[in-house]
Amino acid sequence: MHLFTIIAFAVLFWRAESQRSWRIVPADDFSWTMALVLGHVVGVALTAKVMVFLARRRLSRPGAVATAIEFHHRATFFLRLLLTGGFVTIVLLTRWAEWFELDHISPLVQIVGDLIVLTPYFAGCLVLWLVAYPLERRFRGLDQAIAVPGCDPQWRLSSYLDFNIRHHLLVVAVPMTIILFASDITRGYGAAIRAWSGSIWMPDVLLSVAAAIVFVTAPLMLRRIWRTTPLPAGHLRERLEALCRRIGLRCRDILIWKSDGIMINAAVMGIVPRVRYVLLSDALLATMTPRQVEAVFGHEAGHIRHRHIQHFLVFALVGWMVVSAMMELLARTSTGAGGPWSVSFMAIEGVGIVATVLFWGLGFGWVSRRFERQADLFGARCVTPGNTDCDRPCSVHPDESTTLPADGRVCATAAAVFASALQRVAVLNGIPAHERSWRHSSIGSRIGFLTSISADPGLAVRFERTVRRIKSAMLSAALLGAAASAYYWFSIPQMALLQLQATAALR
Repeated sequence: MHLFTIIAFAVLFWRAESQRSWRIVPADDFSWTMALVLGHVVGVALTAKVMVFLARRRLSRPGAVATAIEFHHRATFFLRLLLTGGFVTIVLLTRWAEWFELDHISPLVQIVGDLIVLTPYFAGCLVLWLVAYPLERRFRGLDQAIAVPGCDPQWRLSSYLDFNIRHHLLVVAVPMTIILFASDITRGYGAAIRAWSGSIWMPDVLLSVAAAIVFVTAPLMLRRIWRTTPLPAGHLRERLEALCRRIGLRCRDILIWKSDGIMINAAVMGIVPRVRYVLLSDALLATMTPRQVEAVFGHEAGHIRHRHIQHFLVFALVGWMVVSAMMELLARTSTGAGGPWSVSFMAIEGVGIVATVLFWGLGFGWVSRRFERQADLFGARCVTPGNTDCDRPCSVHPDESTTLPADGRVCATAAAVFASALQRVAVLNGIPAHERSWRHSSIGSRIGFLTSISADPGLAVRFERTVRRIKSAMLSAALLGAAASAYYWFSIPQMALLQLQATAALR
């Protein structure tokens, strides 16, 4: 859901910067616009009802629980696509967003209009959760209830909605709202900022600085959006802190992620140690052994130690530069600029949107799945036992008793511990072993990968080499793109720069 919420906010950013209108509903047609807005929410609700009905029918068949859960997961993904696609259509093709342009009053109040524009998306999210609640509560009742101290044992609607709003919506909406507010200000006062600074790029620089500050400090906000408390002192905390010292991991705190027993998961947030947190959900702590918890914790630590968050930022930078270069090339080679063919501005923007979706939809998922497997390996290595505690034939023991093999080998016992934690996550979260997601491979393939590597040290070496090459390629592309961008902007003729400045001053 996080990705779809990002898209919902991103379309507001893009629309604010677009110089063309894609509107197909007549400018003075209030009825059609409202019909599309309300029809979007109603349509999502009715489609969700149908999907829940079909899932219930599957659930009524003997031995079809796994099939029903898998269908529900796929239907949920489709409904999120429908919700987001409908919202994007409303923003781009109707006057809905124009009705709430309040910057003529003051750029400071435009954020109120932006949040009103987002209400169809927010309402659609709420509708999806309300419709799905009885079915998901039934799925939960099919398994053993997770007894988590301090959690709602009945999994009431209030607890369910509170979790989903915090976890799926606010975690993205709060930081994105702050950035959107900064964008409204820098755009609304753009002319004054340029006159004060003497630079055409100063509004963009200030917006970038604001976004960077929000990104770095976001963990301080998120730990409160997600209900968290510090992991209390005790044997488990001592083990995890000892692991942090052993692998050189620095973080501000280890937190319990309170979800009323809804979620068995862990997460890491923050690239700066002073605002970095590792989160372990309440249900995870209640259902896993200390060694399994340590393995999951090691997985999250692997993301930090391998700098995956930083490389995702590099990926985003490369994607932005690639799409921008593609759109600029189309603009400069069209007949409007003396080129060989005619390409309208709307078509160029459409190409940019499609390219962005493809780049992120295909490229990011491909990179993320390899980073997840690298974190899996790190998590397994974190629970490598001593020589006398290894109970399986493996390439690490009995010849050595090191705790962190440096040559890529993975202990078969450690791989089995991490695999058991993955299986536990799949069973308790109702995730079919073969189900893939955008960012993760299936649980079954991840377990198979760990098993293969524990039996073949060379496979681990080759995999790590592949990941290093991916990272090197991204860094090289970012540096090359930055150099090309700098050359491009500094080589723009002075007249063109003045035209750009005049255009920017009118926006």
